[in-house]
Amino acid sequence: MSESALAPDRSAWVGALAIGQDDNWSICLEKGLWGSGSNAAGAVRRGDEFFLWQSGAGWRARCVVTSDARQPTSGDPAPWDDGREYKWIFGIDVIRELPDPYNPGSTNNRQNITDLPNIRLGQFPRLSISEAGAVRSFFGLRNPPRDPYVELVELANDEHESQLRARGMTGPVEVEQLVMARRGQGVYRHNLELVETECRVTGLRSLRHLRASHIKPWRFSDDSEKVDGNNGLLLSPHVDHLFDRGWIRFNEDGVLVPSPRLESEVLTSWRIEPPARPKPFNDRQCEYLQFHAERIFQLQEG
Repeated sequence: MSESALAPDRSAWVGALAIGQDDNWSICLEKGLWGSGSNAAGAVRRGDEFFLWQSGAGWRARCVVTSDARQPTSGDPAPWDDGREYKWIFGIDVIRELPDPYNPGSTNNRQNITDLPNIRLGQFPRLSISEAGAVRSFFGLRNPPRDPYVELVELANDEHESQLRARGMTGPVEVEQLVMARRGQGVYRHNLELVETECRVTGLRSLRHLRASHIKPWRFSDDSEKVDGNNGLLLSPHVDHLFDRGWIRFNEDGVLVPSPRLESEVLTSWRIEPPARPKPFNDRQCEYLQFHAERIFQLQEG
């Protein structure tokens, strides 16, 4: 999941609500459903991020999409009937709604901070990684909720786990062991401890305080990779947080590399420093680290 705060295969979208349509939004909340007349909305998928902009007011809500876009029917209509044609509908779950919509203002017909063109009714833009990050920041100003990144990852992991269980025991590893590996448990944890013995950043060796963190994320791994001890690190919890979300990575020689998007005060406050004597990774670990560097690590937006 490079970020982005989104998974690599997820998108972020914006829907617009007109002034005076608060009743429509209440219906959306009750039904957990959004409708759009834009052809672009047909690309919305479960796990995507959805932001609500209210014309004349500002950014109002941040949501996670709970179902793929589908065409409305008489038995499965758009959430409201206001005389407009709705081409697509999809489920939503609100992560946070601001008590007062936030409007960053605009300059030369482009929104300040996000640099988005002024949003108009009927549009349904897909956001770039940097645009989504800027909009997301408006919802973290007060008592931020659980990071949407976590919501998106858990949705993807839940879906993958359901597919595993439905598949049955047809692979080389028992399904239950594959599921336990998602949580850093079972045979995966055992195999990992045969390869790694301490946190490579803090030097902590007390295993009960270290998390088993997949290098190539669990949901992207095949059965053997899910339980491969080379596909993991034993990390202190705060280091696991940074590595799992792509805020840091490791070179093949064991040197820690922070993302250029990571605030320097995070490393300073948590006293995270490059290991004095970095330990090189083995060849198999390096293959997994390449995936992490390409797909998870948060590169600088150019």
